[in-house]
Amino acid sequence: MKRKKFIIGIMAGIFVLVLVALLCFSSSLAGLRSDWVLQAQGASFETTSVFHQAGLELAVPTSARTGDNRWCKHIKLYHCGENFPHQGAGELSILYNFGSFNDGRSAFYNPESDTFNAHYGVYAIHQTDRIFGYQNGAVDVKAITDLVAFDQLELVMTSLGCPAALKHFDAQITAIQPGPTMAGFSDWVQLDAVIQTNAPLYQERDFQLGTLQYGHPPDYYAGPDFPVVSMVGRLYLRYDQPRQLTMIYFVIGKDAAMVEATSTDYLKPIKWLPANQK
Repeated sequence: MKRKKFIIGIMAGIFVLVLVALLCFSSSLAGLRSDWVLQAQGASFETTSVFHQAGLELAVPTSARTGDNRWCKHIKLYHCGENFPHQGAGELSILYNFGSFNDGRSAFYNPESDTFNAHYGVYAIHQTDRIFGYQNGAVDVKAITDLVAFDQLELVMTSLGCPAALKHFDAQITAIQPGPTMAGFSDWVQLDAVIQTNAPLYQERDFQLGTLQYGHPPDYYAGPDFPVVSMVGRLYLRYDQPRQLTMIYFVIGKDAAMVEATSTDYLKPIKWLPANQK
């Protein structure tokens, strides 16, 4: 009987090790691995995030709600803390999403996909001594574009190993206008831009941390590393006085049609809820 239990224990241990190995190394499980890693990361930031400190939860749509399968089914949380371009004391947290997985990698890598090089989500910035994103009552375009550039270059491209010499981000604002009513607020400002920035295409030579998130780049890619491509961006900006938060909804995508559709289906329906009531 003891021998039987011992053998069963050994077999169970081997089974667990096989499952762990598959989760860690199998390309077919890249989506599951990404989801597990990023949900664990988000849980570690839960109580320190700007959203939590403000007593606010956001219900941000994903493909789990819309059923279009273009995006991943779970929103991710990243807390930058003080590590972002700003003046004075301040903290930044980000809710975000990217393209769904197919053939062992996110569509984020696929130039033929609607979600190539694309993200959408929310920036929440808390400052007590000033209002982020505004200067003398007007939109501070430089502060906002510096924030988006930081996200694209220092968070995304750095995680994939893009060298500093290749990093590129240039945004030209094409329109600033009143935004639509969202989450019950009518004081949003909408900014539209055309962007030149790096694409996540490169010839993989060694492990990069970002591959835990997006999967590995396509092994058939033979072009230059991190080429500069044209993108389109949209932001919705609002300052929430009671919470002392600057809220920025964002989407960056390959063309205006994609940005418009994502704004309509994924940004405009975002709901603001008291903490723990999502």
